[in-house]
Amino acid sequence: MNLRTNRPATLAAAAVLIVAGLAACGSTTPAKTSKPSPSYAADSVTARCHAQHWPQSMPDVTGKRFDPLGKDLQCFDNITALAPDGHDVMNDPANETAVWIVTSSRPGRGAQVSLSTRITLELRAEAKG
Repeated sequence: MNLRTNRPATLAAAAVLIVAGLAACGSTTPAKTSKPSPSYAADSVTARCHAQHWPQSMPDVTGKRFDPLGKDLQCFDNITALAPDGHDVMNDPANETAVWIVTSSRPGRGAQVSLSTRITLELRAEAKG
């Protein structure tokens, strides 16, 4: 059999064999990784947040520990968290010495908010311990 005269048939047969071989090598179990990178984890939270229906009701965070990465606040990207002296604890690494408790929020509980709504939280400090 002359391969030059049957070139289209030979190419088609090769393509079928390659596709069949790749299909046989495929696996329905995901590849195991040691641990996801931090960017992957952040992308997952971002993807979940953007997949939700917005606007939503502002959660009740008054009296709770301030945790911008916790389930109540993780989707919001415009948070100002004010200490009693007026400084924003979000941008002050020295504030790691205290536990911050939310005393009030603007907008308040139940208000309709979106991912980018400006949220201002008033905080009070409790000593770590």
